[in-house]
Order: sequence, then structure tokens, then C-alpha cells
Amino acid sequence: MALGITVVTLKPGFVDTPMTCDFPKGALWASPPTIAAGIIEAIDRKRSVVCLPWFWRPIMWIMRPIPESLFKRLTL
Repeated sequence: MALGITVVTLKPGFVDTPMTCDFPKGALWASPPTIAAGIIEAIDRKRSVVCLPWFWRPIMWIMRPIPESLFKRLTL
């Protein structure tokens, strides 16, 4: 029996919110409305995994094969 439920795994990058107001901002930061629009689009398209904003997808694709032990030692 289908219940019409869609689960979306969201992988947001850096989001400029009051919680991050003291962080230095750069090109990889996104506004909450941009992330919200991406979430709505992901739900409408029934995506299962979404990196937001769009430019994080290739970044995460590159980072994915890095072993966690090595990743934790990186200073990004």
C-alpha cells in the first residue's frame, strides 16, 4: 500500500543564518531562500538525495572517496 510519502536526504552546504552570522562568508555560502527553493524542487521531483546549492554536488563527488580518517585531518 503506497502512502505517498517521499523521503529526501538533504546535504546542504554553508547556509547564511543567524547561527552562522559571525562566520566569514565566501562564494560557497547560500541564502536560506535559495536552500528552501532547492528543497521544494527536490520534493517536487521526488529526488532521494540532494546537495544544495547545486554547486556542492561536484564538490561532494570529489570528496566522497576520501577515507574518513584522512578527511578528519584535512584543514578545509
